[in-house]
Amino acid sequence: MSTRKIVVALALLSGLSLAVWTVFAHEGEHHSPGGNGQPNGAPLTAMFNQPCSNGMAGPFPCSKVDLAALLPVADIDGTEGEVTANDIWGWTDALTDREYALLGLSNGVAFVDVTNPTAPVYLGNLPRHSADSLWRSLKVYRDHLYVVSEAAEHGMQVFDLTRLRGVNAPQTFTETAHYNNFSSAHTIAVNEETGYLYVAGSKPAAARTPGVDTCAGTTSPSGAVRGGGLHVVDARNPAAPSFAGCVNEDGYTHETQCVVYRGPDAQHRGREVCFNANEDTLTIVDVTNKAAPLQLSRTTYDGKGYTHQGWLTGDQSRFLLDDELDEQNQKLARNRTFVWDVSDLDAPSVRGIFEGSTPSIDHNLYVRGLYAFESNYRSGVRVVDVRNAATANLSEVAFFDVFTADDAAFFNGTWSNYPFFASGTVVASGMEQGLFVLRPQVGLPVRIDYEPYFVRQQYRDFLGREPDEPGQAFWTHEIEQCMGDAACREVRRINVSAAFFLSIEFQETGYLVYRLHRTSFGTPPAFASFTNDARQVGQNVVVGQAGWEQQLAANKTAFAEAWVQRPAFLAEFPAGMDAQAYVSKLFQRAGVNPTLTEAQAAANAYAPGDTQGRARALRAVVEGATVTQAHKSPAFVLMEYFGYLKRDPDAEGYNFWLGKLNQFNGNFVQAEMVKAFISSFEYRQRFGQ
Repeated sequence: MSTRKIVVALALLSGLSLAVWTVFAHEGEHHSPGGNGQPNGAPLTAMFNQPCSNGMAGPFPCSKVDLAALLPVADIDGTEGEVTANDIWGWTDALTDREYALLGLSNGVAFVDVTNPTAPVYLGNLPRHSADSLWRSLKVYRDHLYVVSEAAEHGMQVFDLTRLRGVNAPQTFTETAHYNNFSSAHTIAVNEETGYLYVAGSKPAAARTPGVDTCAGTTSPSGAVRGGGLHVVDARNPAAPSFAGCVNEDGYTHETQCVVYRGPDAQHRGREVCFNANEDTLTIVDVTNKAAPLQLSRTTYDGKGYTHQGWLTGDQSRFLLDDELDEQNQKLARNRTFVWDVSDLDAPSVRGIFEGSTPSIDHNLYVRGLYAFESNYRSGVRVVDVRNAATANLSEVAFFDVFTADDAAFFNGTWSNYPFFASGTVVASGMEQGLFVLRPQVGLPVRIDYEPYFVRQQYRDFLGREPDEPGQAFWTHEIEQCMGDAACREVRRINVSAAFFLSIEFQETGYLVYRLHRTSFGTPPAFASFTNDARQVGQNVVVGQAGWEQQLAANKTAFAEAWVQRPAFLAEFPAGMDAQAYVSKLFQRAGVNPTLTEAQAAANAYAPGDTQGRARALRAVVEGATVTQAHKSPAFVLMEYFGYLKRDPDAEGYNFWLGKLNQFNGNFVQAEMVKAFISSFEYRQRFGQ
């Protein structure tokens, strides 16, 4: 790639003294004069619970976005002196479901508990590793925070976020680990599904070898080393990240989004793909093989100023891209979001351009479901409906303006935002202002209506564990690819939920436990005992991960052997029973007539008084085709109560749904059984909805 020009010109306000401000320029980004946007630069104070009413939330212009709280930089910077905010991300603690804002500052990172959005709690700071810097970028993977900066020799900080649990007074934290395979970097992205970090615009670390344990930068016309492409880091062991490779073919990368691609381009489906904002192009790279990345396309576009950052829509057919310098360089009356058609990764194109409502510069944007949240510097956070992104027909539906003086095309105000909390809280950074905790009022799906949370809850309710990242991504995409088709989303939610009962993992754990109870005692299990038993059988089993079959086999063997020694089982099946009596009674309790082959196999496995033999015979019965098929519908109905409502069924309700499921020959969609449970008041009440 030819060396690109670095745009550093910045128009100054007439009469403004250069002595009071500094322009920091890096690969197209700046910081303008203008203070915090308040009249006469008046200092901001903490604010709480300011609803958006008549176009204002406290001193801030707004539309359909309430100000839950504002914590000024001075309240959370942890030091004295001139400190500004920059990037922001969020973390939800899977153990407690508490939500935390992670705010980048010029001197480190501030941690704020925003679980109660109108009463955020400042917990302390992680100081920078080297020098202060205007630029900082951060992401989260498996409860660990990863921080990069433009400061020389900063490398990447690693911080274990579980250390925030139980903090009741602000602290100065220390980094958990440090990765020093690069010196400085501009931004960082994470693909949570694969466990790889993608560091953009990094400069090589001293005493390391490009392509071996660091990545080469690019060279400016003057010969100075600039940042390079993507420096890839393996973070699957979160506290001990390691070098994995480089993406260098197209030179400098400013920001990226990397995903396992599930969009319409069948040729590349299932591959790990990065969508790189490379200054004047959208450059798409297959990074499945970290040692040999493959550039799929490099595409420029009319009207470019500086290709900055973008995000995919839920169906992965469109990529919304913000260009950071077109507004200022071309003196545009309204800012622009470029809607790219990426349904062909080898030949993407601009499908259309969405024009915003102000001339402010657009910076970072993220897509949550049917809405994009755009941080547009002086005009604040703009909420854009993207359900019609296929035709590039977007519309602004709400906003919160953090810089009240004007919406001019200068580099003040909001840097970025994080819209992915299940609660619907959105946190945003104001460079000169601080942390904004916002509550959009646009019908944003939250908690159990929010696709990632819904999917996660299926894992918790039916498999008794937190989701593995590939499974979470796969099932979430199954719903999100419907985009604005509400009927499609409803059907997909039903099918996704039902898939957990039908999955190999549940059939071999929870359904196995059901059949053990039914075959041993003639009755289905009670909720309390079932939950504990299913957890034991499924312990450390994640279907698809290496060694899962061996782990499951060991779990089932150990559980069955312990089961036949339980007092309740021995009371029904004494140790001295002969094979025929033992096996016949099991099939009788199961309520089925076995085939001769099944009966003989169970009898052959039995040995009187031998725990292992008794367990093998029991498993032969409950894992046989006759018992497995006979109880599928009764178990399905019972699991609706266990999974969704967390209780034993009432007889009337259970019989009603079993009759309806049988009426439709097990077709749960036609029976509207799953639909009824996930839309019921009792289920939704579990999540405060």
